Amino acid sequence: MPLDKKKVFIIIDILGIICVIILCYTKIILPLLINNPLIQDYAQDYIGARALLDKTKDLYPVLSDAFVDIGINWNASHLSTHPPTAYLFALPLSLLPIGISTYTWMFLMLVCIILTFRFLGMNWKWSILTGVFSLVWPPTIWSLGQLTPIWLLGLVLAYKYREQPIRSGIFVALASLPKFLAAPALVYYVKHKKWSAFLGFMVVWFIALAILLLIRPDSISAYISVNTNNSMGQVFRQDNGALIVVAWRLGRWFGIAIVSSLILWALLSFHKSKGINEWACIVWLGIAILPITWTYSLLPLLPWLLLTILRTKSFSRTLGIIALLLPYAAPVPTANPSIIAFAIIVSGLSFCLGTKPDNVELSQNNPSSILFTN
Repeated sequence: MPLDKKKVFIIIDILGIICVIILCYTKIILPLLINNPLIQDYAQDYIGARALLDKTKDLYPVLSDAFVDIGINWNASHLSTHPPTAYLFALPLSLLPIGISTYTWMFLMLVCIILTFRFLGMNWKWSILTGVFSLVWPPTIWSLGQLTPIWLLGLVLAYKYREQPIRSGIFVALASLPKFLAAPALVYYVKHKKWSAFLGFMVVWFIALAILLLIRPDSISAYISVNTNNSMGQVFRQDNGALIVVAWRLGRWFGIAIVSSLILWALLSFHKSKGINEWACIVWLGIAILPITWTYSLLPLLPWLLLTILRTKSFSRTLGIIALLLPYAAPVPTANPSIIAFAIIVSGLSFCLGTKPDNVELSQNNPSSILFTN
């Protein structure tokens, strides 16, 4: 019986992708993680959290010097750009030694990733399998030492409870505390006139700011003062993969016009669609307007890319697959910023095209009806 050429090419493509993943992890990612397990963004939040509890410590020191004090050799000669609200998440672990604290944090971030799939409707077995298997995607494994899993889980919970606006607004707020830009999801409640979501959002932020002012009254003013100039220095780094920054770097005003058009299209697609496709567009919007973006910044897109691949047909599905594959060309957070920006573009196109009614597959045989029960 002759082999189907199409199936042969598909098998060859899959084997090629597997080989690339194995090489990417064995030659680059795993050696870096094994040799430098504590060189994670979490370290700066650990330092910031300890400073919240000790008024004699600088909330925003030069990081390379502060890292030396906790036993980390990392030449990061700049200040943290994280808001003090991010430090609150590290506060419960800040009294532990840096090693134990970091590994505990990484475990908790993996739990967040597993819970993400659970709250999207997978059973526990599939949630654990998918969460652990997602570590073969560079943005996921690098996110274990970051804050992005909080953003990921918070927005998934906000989506799950979107018919309960106050609760949903609370989860958007929790997702936005680390780095603010989960907040564009609030556009959803404006569209649907669910104004009580803003109450939930504001209550969380009020409590967070009150805690900061109680334990370290100068925390907010210190952040504003330091990051007036510091943030711009990080934005203009050559390894910054932020979509708008890369567009300006490569195309100046023409690049900005292209990116602005895509953002406008995403907003229009969000306005015209419902459910998963609608939410995917506003999650993407938060990533698209990030001023500082690394490989791990793509993590909040993961479930929406998977759902777009499972639920849509043709070109939208293909773009979703490409968006998932592109980070393998940027396996280190600061490598290939243009690839990171391109991955954001391709995922945005996938979401926008996926909102078209004739491009959505909702049959009983669709894999998403088996894996995702919501």
